[in-house]
Amino acid sequence: MVAVIVINYRNEEQTIRFVREEVSRISAPHEVVVVDNASTAESAAALRKGLPEGCKVLEMKENAGFARGNNAGAAVFPEADFYLFANNDIVFTDPSVVDAMAARLSELPEYGVIGPKVVGLDGKLQSPHPYRSFWHRHVAIYWSNLYLSRKKHAALYETVVPRDEGPCYLVSGCFFMARGEDYRACGGMDPATFLYAEEAILAERMKQIGRGEWYLPSVSVLHEHEATTARYFDALKRRQMAFESDCYYYRNYMGTPRWQIAAAKFTYFLKKLFRR
Repeated sequence: MVAVIVINYRNEEQTIRFVREEVSRISAPHEVVVVDNASTAESAAALRKGLPEGCKVLEMKENAGFARGNNAGAAVFPEADFYLFANNDIVFTDPSVVDAMAARLSELPEYGVIGPKVVGLDGKLQSPHPYRSFWHRHVAIYWSNLYLSRKKHAALYETVVPRDEGPCYLVSGCFFMARGEDYRACGGMDPATFLYAEEAILAERMKQIGRGEWYLPSVSVLHEHEATTARYFDALKRRQMAFESDCYYYRNYMGTPRWQIAAAKFTYFLKKLFRR
């Protein structure tokens, strides 16, 4: 059985659309839970009225964030074969995407997570991603902009998305599947993060139990990136949350030294200063 977990945060209409129009296309046996972050009586009532019969609604009285919300949703189905974690701003460009991921992951005992090709509204690929060091992501990428031409800088830090099926460092957190027993064995997502870096942390947690991540580009989804977060958090706040989550991930999972974290915070301060 595939347990489908969808986080809702003050966006009931889009969540209902996603479950009714996209999740309903899954042919494999599945159950659905919508985790209503910062739930109110009104939002819970709207979800229960608009969602298909049998869809569960888990009311969280506070905004628990992405990781804690997904963990809570997974706990509703403690014996699920697979967990599908999906944003509500996803469109299935391939109706068989979920079934294909479950079938392929069943054939890959050494891999605990699988993700499809994820395409943004701009046509650019959003998944998967290679590993990049903390220094590369948060220090060098900024300072090299001062002495490299715009073209050379873009080429140096361009993310190359693999075209072929195979192992990868991490797949996008907006839409991916995890084998149930592996997700439970690794402890799920790290509840210390609120938003961002969850995919990278999960990749490291999977490594700790001897599991990797797999990219399946034969099926795809369309992703309206930050459809919900952009409504409630401005760009500065989103960058701040992403940076804080990255600092936590690199420090606690990759052993990044404190002096690099300090250098990145100084760099981040300068970026904020000059953006104003």
